[in-house]
Amino acid sequence: MIHYVCKYTPVELLNAFGEECAVLEEMPENFEMSDQIAHANLCGFGKSVIQAVLEGKVKQLVLVNCCDSARRVYDIVESTGKCKFLYMLDLPHEDNECEKVKYAQAIMRLKKAYEKFSGKTFEIIGSPINPIFPNSSIAR
Repeated sequence: MIHYVCKYTPVELLNAFGEECAVLEEMPENFEMSDQIAHANLCGFGKSVIQAVLEGKVKQLVLVNCCDSARRVYDIVESTGKCKFLYMLDLPHEDNECEKVKYAQAIMRLKKAYEKFSGKTFEIIGSPINPIFPNSSIAR
């Protein structure tokens, strides 16, 4: 099970590895463990993600760098070593062709990272095309 917190997470890609994905919407009763390792001003959502990891409810987590809290959660979770797979996906900040190319490359890096972690591969059977930009040579 791969958990994620942002709607921009490419769950279809992760599903293509044969993995189930679930939005991490855990709301703990308290932040007892996360309060011990996170700054007091970290938002409750960030603390709830950390708490779920520390409680052993999350073993694989994909985050998106859409806010400062997500970036801090990544840093904290990484330092605990509690996730078998932890990935921070770079989200574009603008809507232009250059940003689309950068996002496609970021998704391909996620694909490669999960292949390395899981030992599984994801290929479009019978087709060497790039699944994100079919008419492009990006990340072939």
